[in-house]
Amino acid sequence: MIKFTTAILKFGLQGEKTGWSYIKVSNAVAQTLFPDNKKSFRVKEKLDEFSFKGVALLPIGEGVFIMALNATMRKGIGKQKGAKVNVQLAIDKTPYLLNKTLIVCLED
Repeated sequence: MIKFTTAILKFGLQGEKTGWSYIKVSNAVAQTLFPDNKKSFRVKEKLDEFSFKGVALLPIGEGVFIMALNATMRKGIGKQKGAKVNVQLAIDKTPYLLNKTLIVCLED
């Protein structure tokens, strides 16, 4: 598990990411979690005392990743843009399961 403190950021006008709240995950942290990886991967653990799992780290270039903070996560930590947050990350190896209804629709 990796621990660090960072600020919550928010995209301005940025295409589909406009308005997203997120944190940056440095190249050094990403390489410690998943060496030699440059693609999206899932993580788990905590933001402050709020636990989460199955959240994607998205590459933005030069080995840096972002983790989007959805409304549930923001409410769970009670923080917005500019606030500092204590982060604990570990790889989430739980397989991603597609919604059963979606699978039935695709099979049809």
